[in-house]
Amino acid sequence: MEKEKTIHEKQKVADMATEVLSRQAKTRAERTGEAFTVAFETVAETEAGRQLVELRDGPHRNEKAARWQEELALEREKERNRARKEEERSRARLAAWERFMRAEACELELRKTGQLARLLGEALPGEPPAALRRLASEDRRQAEEGLVALMSNGSIVYKRLEDLSEADMPARSAAIRLRTTWLKERRDGWLYQNAGHL
Repeated sequence: MEKEKTIHEKQKVADMATEVLSRQAKTRAERTGEAFTVAFETVAETEAGRQLVELRDGPHRNEKAARWQEELALEREKERNRARKEEERSRARLAAWERFMRAEACELELRKTGQLARLLGEALPGEPPAALRRLASEDRRQAEEGLVALMSNGSIVYKRLEDLSEADMPARSAAIRLRTTWLKERRDGWLYQNAGHL
């Protein structure tokens, strides 16, 4: 028994693969009555058999089987960890996309109710009130059509909310930043002008 264990510990990957192929060929030969060599060839041509032949003839053939199995187990564990992390990243990406789309749907509803008109407020000195009304009306019309602004190559383009994809998120975020900056600069200009009258 001790001798068998020592032989097994020294067994190489190629020997182990050949031993498994031989065992399967022997079982097949006994079951079908085929000659061992014919059964061996038949077994070697199955999917599992091809993998064993590849293992027998591959780069790990001269490694000790026990060590190769340990390394294989470690590699499989690493692969499971990689797959788990990829799944976590995928779930996080999906959750971020769902939050983004919920926020966009809420923003669209606010725009439909005249959000821009409220944010613009009264016309500043030198601003034609009719131009502000047209701007607010156009934003409301676009919202009712489900359109959102995207920044593309320095220009604003519009896309239906339902047609957005994850790839559009940066362009949508850039358009939001541009609108927010414009509204802030306009408000700051109003505050500056009014501070001069105090």
